[in-house]
Amino acid sequence: MNQLPGTTRASRRAEKAAPSGRLGQLRPRHFGVIIGVLLGAGAMLMVATLNDVADTQVPMLSTLASAPVPENQRPLTQRTPPPAAAGTCLTWKRPDAADANAVDCAKPHLFEQAGPVQLASYAPGAALPDNNQFRDLVNKHCTPQVTNYLGGKYDPDGAFRSGALKPSAKSWKEGDRTLRCGIQRFSRSGALYPITGKVAGQDQADIRPPGACLGIDGRFIGDPVDCSLPHAVESVGWVDLGEKFSKYPSVKDQDDYLQAQCAKLASNFAGGDNVVGSKKLSVMWDNLIPESWNAGTRKVACNLAAQLADRSGFAPITGSVKGPVQVGANAAPPAQAQVPPGAPAPGSGQAVNAEDDADSAAPPPALPPPGEAPELPKLPGAEDLPKKEDLPKKEDLDKLKDPLGELGKAADGAGGR
Repeated sequence: MNQLPGTTRASRRAEKAAPSGRLGQLRPRHFGVIIGVLLGAGAMLMVATLNDVADTQVPMLSTLASAPVPENQRPLTQRTPPPAAAGTCLTWKRPDAADANAVDCAKPHLFEQAGPVQLASYAPGAALPDNNQFRDLVNKHCTPQVTNYLGGKYDPDGAFRSGALKPSAKSWKEGDRTLRCGIQRFSRSGALYPITGKVAGQDQADIRPPGACLGIDGRFIGDPVDCSLPHAVESVGWVDLGEKFSKYPSVKDQDDYLQAQCAKLASNFAGGDNVVGSKKLSVMWDNLIPESWNAGTRKVACNLAAQLADRSGFAPITGSVKGPVQVGANAAPPAQAQVPPGAPAPGSGQAVNAEDDADSAAPPPALPPPGEAPELPKLPGAEDLPKKEDLPKKEDLDKLKDPLGELGKAADGAGGR
């Protein structure tokens, strides 16, 4: 079977650094194995041959091995696929998930199953859908499945994504039409981050502790890195909109509140009101969409970032705002993935080892193609807001390697207080 995780985030923002005031900011999409599709939703696609390993040589067991061999120690071709039942949590070491096995959901895992879906419209002998078709199938079938599994409390812009394990080519040919829908923690590069505990009992807000940095991939946000390395954003904390609003607030109401609150967090974290601006950094934040609010999400991330002079994306930042900071004038080079898409993220404690990798010759999954950039809106606000005609146009953004999101609103770290 092959894996397909889900929806992309469409609300991340970053702003241009400037002396003061509210400025336009970039809203980049999440990349890696997250693929933009229907209405800003997406699907991550990776191979997960749970019951089909190509060109595998099964090692001979010793004649002394008379005791039953644990399932997770069997050669991949001899393993029984884990149950597809809703609530079953899976983990694996290989990027193709061929070694997936069920684990206690209280322990770190990579995938929480929401239940199987049968693709009954594909008759026996039908060709295996291509990646684009499977993306549509995942968004059509698995996002609703995950939403139902979570009792209607699924945040499509949160820290988790809906996805699926799809049939392998061999099992599809043999008549398997099952998608295993489920949930996992998204990654921009395609590396997977472990989840501990069932998602239904967790805060789905996409937030990080103060001082955490997200790397930079060209002009876009990358995976978590140490802040001493080039990065796109540094977290200064988060704001709980539930402390201010009893019902869903409009984007304008969110911005009016978040501007001062995020600026205050930034100043406190940096060590002074003028520190952020003096280091050519600016404050950025997200906005909650109604679907996020209805799922119970209330927390909004506040970050520090800098924008390239041509407003085409994030400028690389080296060093935490608490110390010396260098802001690059040119776009960073594309990030080099540390692990193949679908593999556990570095430092997750679930890395692939040579012995596991030797059990199969299954190919790694392909990276998804770029998605579309949405229309760039005109922004209300202070006099120093960029005009719409000065902002990047959609047709220019489409020429880039990766898609950008909309320009939003933000407060400069030195102003707006």
